[in-house]
Amino acid sequence: MPVSDRHNTTNALEVRGIGKRFGGFWAVQDIDLTIQPGERRAILGPNGAGKTSLFNVLTGDIKASTGTIRMFGDDITRTPINKRIQLGLRRTYQHANLFNGLTVRDTLFLAVAGVRGGWRQPMPLAASDARVTEAEKLAVVAGISDLFHHQVSALSHGQRRQLEIGIALAENPKVLLLDEPAAGLSPAERPKLSKLLMSLPQEVTVVLIEHDMEIALQTSESVSVLFNGQLLAEGAPDEIMKNEDVHRVYVGGGHDH
Repeated sequence: MPVSDRHNTTNALEVRGIGKRFGGFWAVQDIDLTIQPGERRAILGPNGAGKTSLFNVLTGDIKASTGTIRMFGDDITRTPINKRIQLGLRRTYQHANLFNGLTVRDTLFLAVAGVRGGWRQPMPLAASDARVTEAEKLAVVAGISDLFHHQVSALSHGQRRQLEIGIALAENPKVLLLDEPAAGLSPAERPKLSKLLMSLPQEVTVVLIEHDMEIALQTSESVSVLFNGQLLAEGAPDEIMKNEDVHRVYVGGGHDH
């Protein structure tokens, strides 16, 4: 559903005046975002722009110093991480901790069981378990169904990224936050990731942080650009490509936080 057709729906995410201060330093400050259901939004910015700090505030990994966050109308500004997960908010991390000794099957099963609050099922898993069936579906969506019985340790970096996205899709999230999904991928792996991002279920709102402007603009319909912790520009990908301020900050650099 195009963005223009969603103006009458409750916003998937509504961020107002969000800021995060570490001592006297503002990692992000006075951020406003309105993201509609099913939207594909990229958050761009050079290293040091505050992208990861913003994500950490949205997901509850760190508490906001100022502002409010609403998800489908519910104020989640002070809601614990586990409650945000139950409400349908998921994320991936730049550096995910996958268990190399498990198979793809078992990893996705545990993702489903964790969201459902059921960790008591012993291994090995019964093939008839509904959660195994759900794990199989997640593997298909993530493009790794042919690796279902492989050890995580045998996966390439790109395949591990796909598995992380599969984990985040457990139990039909409403909002999916992807933190630098293209980080560390080889040139050969990047087109596969782009294809995966563009094929994600349309009912899931997807927000991704990405340093790689090409992938971000290719897979998103709207873009927010951060610089020095503040919102620099916002618009459609073609508008961002033409924005002189955006080009100027990308010539610079720094260190993300």
